[in-house]
Amino acid sequence: MENYLSGNLYSNTADYYDYDNRDIIKDDLDFYVEYANKTKGTILELASGTGRVSLHVAEKTSRHLECIELSKQMVNRFKIKLETTHKHLRDKINIKIGDMADFNFEHRFNFIMIPWRALQYLPEQELTIKCLKCVYKHLEDKGLFVFDIFKPRKYDETWLGKEDISYDITKEGKRIIRSTVNHYADTIKKTIQYKNKYKIIEGGGERVIEDMLTYKYYEHEDIAGILKSLGFKIQEEYGYYDKRDIKDGDEMIFVCSK
Repeated sequence: MENYLSGNLYSNTADYYDYDNRDIIKDDLDFYVEYANKTKGTILELASGTGRVSLHVAEKTSRHLECIELSKQMVNRFKIKLETTHKHLRDKINIKIGDMADFNFEHRFNFIMIPWRALQYLPEQELTIKCLKCVYKHLEDKGLFVFDIFKPRKYDETWLGKEDISYDITKEGKRIIRSTVNHYADTIKKTIQYKNKYKIIEGGGERVIEDMLTYKYYEHEDIAGILKSLGFKIQEEYGYYDKRDIKDGDEMIFVCSK
């Protein structure tokens, strides 16, 4: 398995992250607003990326957010948004470059979220446990912790090498084709890697940029067991943001409390 760190930081591809216009990266926005509205006070988002969820939640709830993100490239994109298209939210969002598996605040939060499978960027179970322990420590006694991970597939020889196009759009004079190329799977350690690939066509030429993304995947009983062992109570669980049964969707969404 290739080194996971540089890829998961989107070192090469952060500037193209927000071109994604698929429904799947919009469908979760109001879901997190709904659960934020069940709580009060400052919100904590871990692995906040370019602010896709944070900006929407701040807009809809008028709440303050603390955001932690390890990638300097993603944080830079987030800050550009706050200085250009989202100036009115600058006083509501504080961004900190940091590790979601090792963070510390002097206060606790009523609502903590890790959207869009970001927990799975921690490639080892020990790091996942470390992150969840930090979440538990920082969660108010009556607070909510909400996160999403994907439901694993069958990672065999038919999966390896397969390339899937996520979207093909033309914007700002550029044609951008984003695809994922399945690269590696370890079904013992439950880790997969794929290339996050962008083909950019403009001015009669084309170029390709990519990062290698590494995910740790979990079966339902694995992640549920970890949560319970750390003292979390699973209040609700869903298979997608429309709240379908967890058995029926491609996601595993958990709403947890202490």
